[in-house]
Amino acid sequence: MDLVSFGGVIVDNVVTAEGEVKRATLGGNAVYSAAGARLWLERVGIVGIVPANYPAAWIERLATSGIDTQGISFAAENVNLSEWFFYAADGSRADHLYAADDAFTAFGLSGDVVTAAQAAAFEAHLRASTPAGLGFGEFRRRHPVTAAAMPPAYRYARTVHLAPSAPLAQRALVHSLQQPGRLITLDPGSHAPALAREPLGPLFAGLTAFLPSEKELAVLAPGRSNGAGLRHLVEAGVDMALVKLGARGSLLCTAQSTSCWQIMPLDVTTRDPTGAGDAYCGGFLAGLLLTGDPLQAACYATVSAAFAVEAFGPFHLLEADRGLARQRLAQVSHGLLQEHETEISNGS
Repeated sequence: MDLVSFGGVIVDNVVTAEGEVKRATLGGNAVYSAAGARLWLERVGIVGIVPANYPAAWIERLATSGIDTQGISFAAENVNLSEWFFYAADGSRADHLYAADDAFTAFGLSGDVVTAAQAAAFEAHLRASTPAGLGFGEFRRRHPVTAAAMPPAYRYARTVHLAPSAPLAQRALVHSLQQPGRLITLDPGSHAPALAREPLGPLFAGLTAFLPSEKELAVLAPGRSNGAGLRHLVEAGVDMALVKLGARGSLLCTAQSTSCWQIMPLDVTTRDPTGAGDAYCGGFLAGLLLTGDPLQAACYATVSAAFAVEAFGPFHLLEADRGLARQRLAQVSHGLLQEHETEISNGS
């Protein structure tokens, strides 16, 4: 395998800032990171655990879209609460809100569009509710993904991405999966506060790159600017650190460089931001494998994220035209070159 992504395979429900609603779609950080890598690589697999009642047809469609799914296993437990995401105009997201499949219609809503007032009322309703049953958050805590779940065919994977999961599980994976020449990247996700309570050096010693969001970086390096925060992470022992800035692109810092590089996003129409950060991570690791250059890898990541936001779910990204992807890669790389030339000119 070229790349294996460890993490979650879940059911998403999305309400965008514009009021578009998409219910019950295949989602999860392992899915989107694998899709971001599959844009550039042929042999990409997922290691994840799903409940017994997870739609098998979705797993089959992942396979027909080019993702190796032999690392996805079924647990002998059902999940009856799926997660809702509510996006605000500033790009922020309310998540970890779980509800039964019929919660939307039971609240009196229908269709694919809601007003801002309806979205706010439904979000408030979910916040105030304590539905009976098992959600994907609790399911993943009960069934952490471990190295033992890795199929024999994946054991010599050239690269591994660890999507957000419980810190103990991530640390164990980093320890278990290290082997000479293997690239390992990690996204802390919402578990950044727990990671911050422990020394980062032992974790970073086994990583190639660490990829937090801006919010997570603020937790891990409080009181610092994004650039200073990345430098703090590099000084703690990771070779490469990137912060995902959403609509403002991303910032890269490496142990070999004295400065940070900003990579601007592509100008595309954003329909659903879900999974963009995960797709970025997968694209980065794919680019790093293909080029060995972290700055170019960040350009690959930017293209993967751009495809991810253009539609609901991961299949627009998985079925994206690779010719268009290459055109977009050239566009991002050219823009980065122009930016660097401008910096050099201004500094002379």
